[in-house]
Order: sequence, then C-alpha cells, then structure tokens
Amino acid sequence: MIIRKFELNDLDRVFELLNELYEGKLKYDVFSKIYQDRLNNDTSYYVVSVIDNKVVGVLTSELEVKLTRERKQMYIDTIIVDKDYRNKGIGKALMENAINFAINNNCEIVELTSKLNNENAHRFYEGIGFKKHSYKFKKYL
Repeated sequence: MIIRKFELNDLDRVFELLNELYEGKLKYDVFSKIYQDRLNNDTSYYVVSVIDNKVVGVLTSELEVKLTRERKQMYIDTIIVDKDYRNKGIGKALMENAINFAINNNCEIVELTSKLNNENAHRFYEGIGFKKHSYKFKKYL
C-alpha cells in the first residue's frame, strides 16, 4: 500500500469515492474545480491510499489557524475506504499519515466530525485515540 498526495489523474476516482460518502450529492464540475485548486494549496493535505495502482482510500484535511489556539490545528474533513478494502488497516494508515503530517507541521490538535448514527466510524476513531468532545450544529442556507 502506498499513501501519497492527490494527483490530477486521481480526480475521477476520488470523486467516485467521495460522492459515495456524500450520497451522490456532489457535482462533478464544482468538485473538479475545487480539487484542481487544492492540489498545490499549502493548507490542504489531501492523500490517497493506493493498492495495485488503484485508489482505495481518500483522506482530506486542512491546516487551520485559530484565534483561540496557540498553534495550528488539523481538521480532517473526510475519510473513506472503498467498501471492498475495509477492515484491512487502510483507514488507520491514512489517519496515522495525517496525524504525522500534523505533528510535523506543529499542530496542537487534530479534529474531525462524524455523523451521529455512524457508530462504526465512532468505534474506529475512538480505537485510534480520538475522544468524543462536542456536538456539531449546522444550518443550511
């Protein structure tokens, strides 16, 4: 397994996996533009896991500067592993890779959110050392 930063030729496969996670709600044209804008962005850390030249996992995260923190923080926005490759350590490897990137970039904390009913993900996050901390509220505009 190889974990590496996104490349332009990963776009369609990354879209496929993330659109599965977001239940078909992503729009390819918008996604494609943002994806290409983020490829060389210093605050974005987007990585894929590759097995036999196939992207099987995706993790997107952002380094953030917060007024209330002494150092940067990393926010993990999304993580997904192809359903045929789950429970093989790929998600854990993606998370460890991102956490190491955060450590090497002087981050104070790594944060993420998870849907309330996604108990498998909650067990996964707790199993790798994350603690339940707060509720996230949304208001769609």
